[in-house]
Amino acid sequence: MGNRVIKIGLLGSGTVGKGVQDIIFGDGDGLARRLGYRLEIEKIYTRLPEGKHWYAKFPTKFTNTPEDVINHPEISIIAEVLGIERPEDTRQAASYIIKALEKGKSVVTANKAVLAGFGQEIHSTALKNNTQVRFEASVAGGIPIIRSLGEGLVSDDVTALYGILNGTCNYILSGIRNDGKTFKEALSQAQKLGYAETNPESDINGDDTRYKIMVLLQLLYGIFVKTEDVATEGIKSLEKIDFDYASKKLGTNIKLLGSIRRSGGEVTASVSPIMIKDDHVLSRVNGALNAILVESKYCETMCFVGKGAGAGPTANSVVSDIISIAGGAHFGTRPEPVKFNRYLDKDTLHRHYLRFVVKDRTGIVSDILTHLKKNRINVDEVLQLKHSTEEKGYFREKLGLACDPDEILPFIITLEPCKESAVKEAMEQIKGQDFMLMEPVVIKIVPDLPDVVGG
Repeated sequence: MGNRVIKIGLLGSGTVGKGVQDIIFGDGDGLARRLGYRLEIEKIYTRLPEGKHWYAKFPTKFTNTPEDVINHPEISIIAEVLGIERPEDTRQAASYIIKALEKGKSVVTANKAVLAGFGQEIHSTALKNNTQVRFEASVAGGIPIIRSLGEGLVSDDVTALYGILNGTCNYILSGIRNDGKTFKEALSQAQKLGYAETNPESDINGDDTRYKIMVLLQLLYGIFVKTEDVATEGIKSLEKIDFDYASKKLGTNIKLLGSIRRSGGEVTASVSPIMIKDDHVLSRVNGALNAILVESKYCETMCFVGKGAGAGPTANSVVSDIISIAGGAHFGTRPEPVKFNRYLDKDTLHRHYLRFVVKDRTGIVSDILTHLKKNRINVDEVLQLKHSTEEKGYFREKLGLACDPDEILPFIITLEPCKESAVKEAMEQIKGQDFMLMEPVVIKIVPDLPDVVGG
């Protein structure tokens, strides 16, 4: 083992920050034997140092002033692992990263929201100052997807990516599908187990997945987009009834997927619930796990599966990035001659699942079919399972209705392949009808999603 020491600064000492400290303080000798040099945490910024786990052993390493880390002359690598609780925290974290890069220090960040909002400024500052930004932990936690795409596939041409990128959502959807829970019950269980925040809106609205897709766009194509450019739907509208129809009638499962697709000189991205075949590899990824399916020119189809969050997996990715920088490895975003087009798929034909909950009367299906026909949409099937009074009562309670549960009618219409724009137009017309008790739910059915097995 040599005498070389790499001095590190930490911005943040929360769940991930403590995880990084556990690895470096707790297994420093083991790391040094494997690496041939030592990683040493020189300074740790946190607002309240005294309450932190490692403070009693290393009090002089802690500070409540971020500049003590950013300006430290011996620190060459800074890990930004601050917890983001408010929108203004994102701007503050970005400013710390940029200042550190301007000081000639390389930065590792686990923060997808910072990269999504300020990625272009951060990467250009790193390039200008001949430093590095690493961000393995920002997408899919412990899965080495950033290094796989940025290094392992650097000579390849990635044409599509489909990701289960939010463990909270996947846990909720798995609970509804596999355990028969309601959305509310599955969310409550996720919060109890620590898979969901007290305020889970960023997760269930799809924002967290959108940020990660934006980071992957930066990495793969050097494309920096605004949040509104990535069409995003969350999972709040999904119910147990949707999984019953998906499984019993359509042989499918529902997953929240972040998607990137390249066609020629253009690339597009979106986030939405998708119906995929029951036997698809992504359909079988359950609980809080993440998974990323990648399609490329030379390697064809690959799938990466693992823990997408948690102190251990995320901290390991942060330390792995630190080691990669210390070892002299270089990679960054790779500018490609492609343009982002959010409307690239507007004319793509897909089958769709439509769920209606109506106040029963004669002629409802006929009225809906008339609106679909006006928009040149052909119906595949009209489906109706036998729904119990309890199931109908669930919608009565959810919608605050006073009617008899038997007056509530849930049913499904599946469509032949058609344009998404036509479906949206038809739903706008239908949702205003007097028989509608709640907005229709629309889910794309994608039975031909690339897979790594069979097919």
